[in-house]
Amino acid sequence: MSDNKLLIDGAKLVRDAFYAMPDIYDEEGRHIGGVYGALFRMKSLIDDGAYSVVTVNLEGGHENYTEAVNSQAVLFKKVLAEINGFEIDTDNEITDDLKAAINIAIQSLSPTGKVAEAPRFRHALIITSDLTEVEKIFQDALDYGRDNADRYVAYYFIADRPFEKCSKRKTIGMSLCFGDDKAYYIPVSGFITDSYLGEKLSHLSRSVNLSTFDIKESYRVFTPYEIETRDFGCDMADKSYEGLPRCFDVLIGAYLINPLKNDYEPWDVSSEYLKIPLQKKSDLFGKASFEDSDEKTVADYAGKVAYICFAAVALIRKKLVKAQMEGLFYNIEMPLSYILYAMEREGIIAKKEALREYGEKLSVRIEELEKAIYEAAGVNFNINSPKQLGEILFERLGLPADKKTKSGYSTAADVLEKLAPEHRIVADILEYRGLAKLKSTYADGLSAFIEEDERIHTSFNQTITATGRISSTEPNLQNIPMRTELGRLIRKVFVPGEGCVFTDADYSQIELRILAHMSDDEGLISAYHEGDDIHAITASKVFHVPFEEVTPLQRRNAKAVNFGIVYGISSFGLSQDLSISVSEAREYMEKYFETYPGVRAYQDNAILDAKNKGYSVTLFGRRRPIPELKASNFNLKQFGERVAMNAPIQGTAADIMKIAMINVFFKLKKEGLGSKLILQIHDELVIETKLPEKDRVFAILIEEMEKAADLKVPMEVDCHTGSDWYEAK
Repeated sequence: MSDNKLLIDGAKLVRDAFYAMPDIYDEEGRHIGGVYGALFRMKSLIDDGAYSVVTVNLEGGHENYTEAVNSQAVLFKKVLAEINGFEIDTDNEITDDLKAAINIAIQSLSPTGKVAEAPRFRHALIITSDLTEVEKIFQDALDYGRDNADRYVAYYFIADRPFEKCSKRKTIGMSLCFGDDKAYYIPVSGFITDSYLGEKLSHLSRSVNLSTFDIKESYRVFTPYEIETRDFGCDMADKSYEGLPRCFDVLIGAYLINPLKNDYEPWDVSSEYLKIPLQKKSDLFGKASFEDSDEKTVADYAGKVAYICFAAVALIRKKLVKAQMEGLFYNIEMPLSYILYAMEREGIIAKKEALREYGEKLSVRIEELEKAIYEAAGVNFNINSPKQLGEILFERLGLPADKKTKSGYSTAADVLEKLAPEHRIVADILEYRGLAKLKSTYADGLSAFIEEDERIHTSFNQTITATGRISSTEPNLQNIPMRTELGRLIRKVFVPGEGCVFTDADYSQIELRILAHMSDDEGLISAYHEGDDIHAITASKVFHVPFEEVTPLQRRNAKAVNFGIVYGISSFGLSQDLSISVSEAREYMEKYFETYPGVRAYQDNAILDAKNKGYSVTLFGRRRPIPELKASNFNLKQFGERVAMNAPIQGTAADIMKIAMINVFFKLKKEGLGSKLILQIHDELVIETKLPEKDRVFAILIEEMEKAADLKVPMEVDCHTGSDWYEAK
């Protein structure tokens, strides 16, 4: 789509408005919310001023839409046809007469008889790559924001992402906004390079608050002064952000306020905080790169995003202050964003040849299992087909099955795991599935992510999970298997650089320790001070046997209860995990709560507190809304109660890990060490360690991780070194 032509899918516009608008009826009793809302949205797009021509594609309905929506689409077409000179499926020049006619159409439908003024972007856009003009823009920005804690200079980089993440993104331009009336777009051209823009932002960051969207992407171009000069870890009592210049990521801020939304984009922030619609990037550019798109369209988009970052930052910060999460934002999330960028930039070496050999080893075992399964079944069939597998297991072989449904027998993992101990073919099928996934996802899949530097550069995400946990994508290195030896062997393909070893540190039972702290249960706290084996201690207390006489089965059951309680497990869930009856599971849980009464009190209070507030809170102030607690549906409400019990624990674990990462990263920097933090996997950190620094890095990891939080029980860290990830773990 060209920069001056507005193309509207009329049926979709009506449908979206129909479900978004409150019920509105005309004098004849017809529901007209979809028509009214569609006209209002069309008016706001036309009033935006970015287009000179509008085309509305509208056949009068859509086969996938409801009858009510389609009837609205027909009415919408009729209303448009009554606008003098307007034609459907044809380019219509946007004139003052057309705008006036649409206003009249809205007014005729409006319940109040008036047309509300639609919120819209009102700034003027200035495009320049003239060095003198650009210098003045940056000077004006400095003058505007210098030493004023309430003022922000917003910026936004436009860059095309190369195929390989280790390559520097190609910067196309940058927008700036530091007032309601103007936004600037500075294309990269001549003396205006991304290095020049980075230097200017670095200079600004010394004296001015900067705001942007997804700041991790802009660290490729500049390092803020606050990061460049930092050599200390996390201090939650630090309030220097109230006076000293700081960077503000509106994406992270919006996420903290509403972590249930895990896909914030600039248009979401604009709509939610400014009530101004912004066209999605995909709608404007499709699959085209910024470099290949019309410069005016790119400039307009960049200017609007910069304006959003300028106008929304104060609103978001105000909400953070009200929610008491400003310290969490500035002292944990913002420095963490740079650490995640640095980890992505470093990447981890993956030996392609070793990965191929690992895949071949899997293939040999997969073929062995295939033969064994076919032999046991007495016929060859598609093991990956749930339908065929169900027929073989439950009809041909006569294994006990749940009731057959229209889609066939269930062959889900939980169903097969119950049958596996008694039937060898089922155990082989489960192993086959696991190895087939290993091969496709890791042995074959990871090869595509190995870049020219022989490293995999995963993406670490801090605005995805509702609990605050960091996630990993493209590829997901946090799901590297650990349950089976063959699965663990894949870690052998990950190796450190020349002259380095891996140092791997893992928190021991961090969530159980947090439960002990938050529940303040004397028995659980003393159990952690008594010895290392919390599961054996729990088994001894729950089953009333001397510690030395605890059987492996009792310890395994106590371990399942320990971890199940953290996640608010039900007696039914525990019975499934341990393959015991619900009554037995209920008895185990009752004995556990008798042994640790503070845990039950904690859970009851956590649910009550979340019901009263509408959210749970971690030890560091992170909030997790739990709307399910108000649901009328029993199962949904039960889910909400489990979340209320677990979210404070899991969220606190996430906070502690983030604090540990900040402490470790800046300790390495302060001491001038060449070793690099490269991976975070749940409760585990991996450092690519220079051999001469091995002992110091080992000590830093343990010291900084163990002091990341002050709990009523000791935090313990298991730390190992190795020549590959398998050996280090």
